[in-house]
Amino acid sequence: MFLKRVSYLIIVAMMIGSPGVIFPALGATKKTQAEEKVAVVNGVQIDRGEFDGEVLLVQRAVLGLGRPLTCEQVASIRREVLESLIRREILYQAGRKSGIKPDENAINKEIAALRQQFSSDTEYKNELSRRNVSEEMLRARMIRNSTVQQYIEKQYTAKVKVTDNDMVSYYESHLDLFKQPLQVRVSHILIQSDPKWEDSRKQEARGKADKVLQNLKKGRDFTTLAREYSDGPTRTNGGDLGYLRMGQLDKQFENNVFALKAGETTNIIETDYGFHIFKVTDKKTETILAYENVKDKIRQFLREEKAKQEADLQAKKLREKADVEILLKEDISPAKRP
Repeated sequence: MFLKRVSYLIIVAMMIGSPGVIFPALGATKKTQAEEKVAVVNGVQIDRGEFDGEVLLVQRAVLGLGRPLTCEQVASIRREVLESLIRREILYQAGRKSGIKPDENAINKEIAALRQQFSSDTEYKNELSRRNVSEEMLRARMIRNSTVQQYIEKQYTAKVKVTDNDMVSYYESHLDLFKQPLQVRVSHILIQSDPKWEDSRKQEARGKADKVLQNLKKGRDFTTLAREYSDGPTRTNGGDLGYLRMGQLDKQFENNVFALKAGETTNIIETDYGFHIFKVTDKKTETILAYENVKDKIRQFLREEKAKQEADLQAKKLREKADVEILLKEDISPAKRP
């Protein structure tokens, strides 16, 4: 069962590519030319950095299921990753033969978006260098991913069929994916203070907060008071923080706020930043999104998943005719039974 799950994870994660394909795992070191290659497919090499990055991604995904990995399972992952990389290269070559060309504009945008994640062009280039990836390698990998994606969409996605029964079955067996968690709409007033202030100044801030709370208890409008007194960044829009879920507020506020009913206000909560008052203006209980509202997304998801699996089956057939040389030195062969 474990091996089937691993194989499925690898197919889903790798058929079109992933961040690990672009940036291989950290810790890879420069090697000799022979050691850099883990396989050669019809004369095209698969490099070690890419292989290591994919192995790391899949291991993290499996560990995310809450299961430790045995040595045999690690070897199984490495074996499956290498085979999937080989099949992906075969699909890329098939895509090129069919006349598919990468979307250069999309690739340029992707590279630009990647650059924007770094504070400077120097930092971006240093990161590439740290991972032993040149800009030419980066673009080549994006070109391959784009070609494979287009090939799968053209050859398989448009042809696969997803029935109503498929969609209903997926919805009913994955209800956790369609949960809409408890949400509260919150407004906030902050009367600023600082632990470094003198006691008299702190007391002045506390007095201001007490005055705001008294006005609220007398029925004055929270929005008006926020605009008049709050030192917080949401002052101009009446303190409105919008809808929040558990985990989006600081822990020292969360229990107080989520315990309120719509229309209720907290007492003063003191922190190092000052004195806080929250009001819940609306509350949405946890619900499960209706099937009718998500069926189109389910249909698209299942079409893409089926297309990836069909493409992988075709790649396995093409693999039998391809000229493949395995160069990985570690033993990734299946364990022999006694």
